[in-house]
Amino acid sequence: MTRTRTRGAVLAVLLAGFATAVSLMVASPAWAHAELIDAAPANGQIYQDSPRTLLLQFTDPVTVPPDGVRLFGPDGARIGIGAPAHRAGDATSVEAPLNGKLADGVYTVSWRVVSSDSHPVQGAYTFTVGTPGSRPAGVTPPDDRHGDVATAYGAARWAAFAGFAVLVGTAFYLAWCWPAGARRRPARRALWASWGASLAAAIASGLLYGPYVADGDLAGAFDPRLLSTTWATGLGRALGIRVGLLLAAVPALVWLFNRYPDAPDRRTRWTAAVAVLAAAAALAATWSIANHSVTGQAGGFAVPVDVVHLVAGSVWLGGLVALAMTHVPTRDAVTLRVAVPRFSHTALVCVTLMVATGLFQAWRQVGSLPMLFATAYGRVLLAKVALVVVLVAFGAAARGWVARHYGASGNRRRGGPDPYQLYAFYRRLLAETAVGAVVLGLSAALVAMEPARSAYAGRRSTTAPANTAAPANTAVPAVPTPVPFSAGSGPTARGAVLLAVFPPKVGPAQLHLSVLDPNGAPLNVPEVHAAMTLTDRDLGPIPVELQGAGGHYIGQLNLPFPGRWQAVLTVRTTETDQATVRVVVDVSA
Repeated sequence: MTRTRTRGAVLAVLLAGFATAVSLMVASPAWAHAELIDAAPANGQIYQDSPRTLLLQFTDPVTVPPDGVRLFGPDGARIGIGAPAHRAGDATSVEAPLNGKLADGVYTVSWRVVSSDSHPVQGAYTFTVGTPGSRPAGVTPPDDRHGDVATAYGAARWAAFAGFAVLVGTAFYLAWCWPAGARRRPARRALWASWGASLAAAIASGLLYGPYVADGDLAGAFDPRLLSTTWATGLGRALGIRVGLLLAAVPALVWLFNRYPDAPDRRTRWTAAVAVLAAAAALAATWSIANHSVTGQAGGFAVPVDVVHLVAGSVWLGGLVALAMTHVPTRDAVTLRVAVPRFSHTALVCVTLMVATGLFQAWRQVGSLPMLFATAYGRVLLAKVALVVVLVAFGAAARGWVARHYGASGNRRRGGPDPYQLYAFYRRLLAETAVGAVVLGLSAALVAMEPARSAYAGRRSTTAPANTAAPANTAVPAVPTPVPFSAGSGPTARGAVLLAVFPPKVGPAQLHLSVLDPNGAPLNVPEVHAAMTLTDRDLGPIPVELQGAGGHYIGQLNLPFPGRWQAVLTVRTTETDQATVRVVVDVSA
C-alpha cells in the first residue's frame, strides 16, 4: 500500500472514530414512530353526557403543537378547546380540556403530534354524544395551506444539505489537497457562500418547522407559540446547536484563509484535515440526532454510521465543487499536479465509506428488497442509489484520467494535461457536480419521508384505481370492483378485496369488506384492518373496527365530512406477510 493510500485509510478511521464518540455523547435512541394506542373518548364511543377532556395516549414521547388537537362539531364547524399539553411527568400523553358542554351529535377529533424522530404523525377518530343516530352536516373543505409550508421547508432542507456539503468539501479540499487555494478569491467566495447558505438554511428550517408540523401557513413562521414548540423538539435543539457551531467556525475559517501556509509540512496538513473532519462530524451530528437514525433497529449504532455517511458524502461532493469551480479554472498546472491525485484518493475512501454506511442504512429503513419497489421511500432510495452509481462511474473515469495524465505512485508526467484535455476534464466535473446536486435533493427528501420499514409495517402496498362506493342517489350499494392484492407466498398470498360503504353519505354508515381467493371464493385470513382518510382535509386515518370471519367483515363508522375518502385496508395472510390496499370512496353530504 502506498503512503498516500495509508494516509487515506487513517483519515477514514479517524472520521469513523470521531463520529462514534460524538454520537454516543448526544444520541438517545428510540424505537419507532409514535402511534396512538388509547383515547378518551375512544373511537366510536357513545357518551350520554358530555366528556370534560380529550385524552390521547401514544406509544412513545411526543411533542404537541399549540394547534395539535382539533375538535369538529356535528355541523362541521371547529369547536374551541383548551391548549393541549402533557400530563404531569408523562410525555406520551396529550390532554386538552373542553371549554363547555357538548351538544348531542357526532364529533371528530383530529390530532397531529411530532414523533421522537422529529416527523409529524397525525390521525383522527369520531365519538358520539347523546343519540347514536346523530348525523353531522356537510361542510366545504378548507383551502390547503400546508403545501406552501411543505415546499418552503423542503427547499430549506435541500439548501442545508447543499451548503453543508460545499462548506465541508471546500474546507477539506483546501486543507488537504490545495493549501495554496486558501489565498485565492474564488475559493474564499465558495467557502463563505456555503457557510452563509448553511446558516441561513438552519435559521429558515427553525422558523418553518413549527408551521410545518402544525399544518399551518407561512405566516406562522414567527409565531412565538410555534417557535416554542420547535425548540421543545429534538430537531429544534439540534438546529440551535448547528447555528452555534457555524458561528463558532468563523475564527477557524479566518485562520484558514489568513494563516494557513501555502506549502504546509506534513504535520500541519494532517492537523488541519483532522480539524476539518472533526468540525464536520459535529455539524453532521445535528442531522443524525434528529432524524430516522434515532428510531428503529440498532438506533445507538445508527447515529455514528449516519454521521460518517454525511461527512464522507460532503467531502466527496463538496470537494468536486471546489475542484471544478475554484481550482481547475485557475489552470495552475503546478498545484493541480499535486491536488488532483490527492483528491482522487480521498474520493475513493469517501465512496467506500458511503457504500458501506449506505447499505447499513438501507437495511434499517427498508428491511427487504420488495419494499424498495412497494413504498415511496424505497423508490426514492432506488433513484438515489442509481445516481450514486452514475457518480461512481464518473469517479472511476476521473481516476483513470488522473492516472493517465498525472501518473501513479508519484511517477507523474512532466507536462501534465494540455488545455484541451483539462477543459474536457472540467466539463466532466461539472456534469458530476450536477448529478451530485440531485443526490443531495433526494437525500433531503428521504429525511422527511417515513421509512419503508415502518410504512405499512414493512409490508407490501398496492393502490386501487377503482371507486367502489355506491352512488349517492341509490338505495343499495353499487356492485364493488374486486381489487387484487399479493403478499408473499403461500396458499393465501394472492386474492382480492371487495369494499362497499352504505350509505356513502355523511353520518352513520356500514363498511362491508369481503376477502376472496383467486377463484372468487371467500378467503379466510388471520387478520384484517381498515381505516378511513380524507386527504383533502388532511384528516385521518380514522380506524374502523371490523367484526366477522370467513372472508366477510362488517364495520360501523361515522363519516363526519363529505369528500373523496380513501379506505386503507390491510390484509395479513401469514405471520410475516400482509398487503395494504387503498380504495377510493366518494361520500356525499
